[in-house]
Amino acid sequence: MAGVNLSELTQVYQPNRVDKAVSSESIWQKEIRLGPAITLKDRQKIYQMLGTLLGAGLSLLDSLKVLIDQSSKKAVKELLVAIHRGLEDGKSLSQTLAEHPKWVSPFEIQSLHMGEETGKMGEILTNLSELYQKRLLLKRKLTQALSYPIAVIAVAGIVLGFMIGYVVPMFEDIFNRFDAELPKITQTILALSTGFREHAIIWIPGLIGIGLGIYFLKRDKKAQKVAAKVLLRVPMLGPLYLKLQLSRLFYSFHLLLSARVNLDQSLVLLEPIVNFPPIRQAIGQIRQEVVDGSTLYDAVSQHSIFPAYVRQIVKVGETTASLDQMFLNLAQSLEAESEGGIQTLTQFLEPLLIILLGGMVAVILTAMYLPMFELSNAINT
Repeated sequence: MAGVNLSELTQVYQPNRVDKAVSSESIWQKEIRLGPAITLKDRQKIYQMLGTLLGAGLSLLDSLKVLIDQSSKKAVKELLVAIHRGLEDGKSLSQTLAEHPKWVSPFEIQSLHMGEETGKMGEILTNLSELYQKRLLLKRKLTQALSYPIAVIAVAGIVLGFMIGYVVPMFEDIFNRFDAELPKITQTILALSTGFREHAIIWIPGLIGIGLGIYFLKRDKKAQKVAAKVLLRVPMLGPLYLKLQLSRLFYSFHLLLSARVNLDQSLVLLEPIVNFPPIRQAIGQIRQEVVDGSTLYDAVSQHSIFPAYVRQIVKVGETTASLDQMFLNLAQSLEAESEGGIQTLTQFLEPLLIILLGGMVAVILTAMYLPMFELSNAINT
């Protein structure tokens, strides 16, 4: 790497600081966290920095020392220190990482092992960094696309709660002064307001219970499968989410094949890292069919979760012995389609939610003012 001064890089640490980085009980044992101690973003940064430092000419041990010194997150520093000690004991990077299955997947371990075997460790580290960078980027884009609808729904809930709980009762007091029959829509809104106020004490516990129920259902495999089937049937959102998942799958597939991992082993490593049940189930069945002597194209063709054009690309790649490059092209194509789909989804949801919110407010206001108009007409006549 041009312009990198190795002496400047090695001056940022002192060798004896590595053993002092962690002197107490493991924070994994003494701290309680609501989220993962080491996130995908942490792993992406580790692989990126290691790849950069190795490319600059530092040894793996020296590169880890730099990362340890610069890491501000305790859990990350502990993992790096453990890896450094493993390397000092004569183990390889992949062997050391295999001792931490909680934070490192078999996919990463096998990829790094092939990098060690082929002498392409820097390239593999860069590829892993790019993989997680793509995952984080797509996740961020999807979050950004859904943040506006979520914000509008939250505002709608607050506005409707205020109107039902505070504004409508004010009109109810006025209606009670007149002995007149109210329109059906007004009676319905008043009944909703009464029910909302009478059961207000259970709203917060109820919402907490729903949140906890969703949290535990996300961990249940049967619930995950049902949710995945429902999601795939949702217009626009279902196909978009499927493309995102397929893009991740084929980019990971590309990395394994380009690292000279054979097809059977690649399928073994892919299955546990796929978090979308229909694809994960299909990968397991495809692997068994390949082991039984089927071609990858024939095995993929048995599963409708893969679109027709995906199957054709697999066939071409298998015929020309260029599956790794075909998977890369396919992943990039699906990623581009996903980005376009996210923009379309955002453009569709924004006006729709505004219309829905405005419509609900209009219904409440109409229900409240309609009796006032009728009373006014009756008084004038």
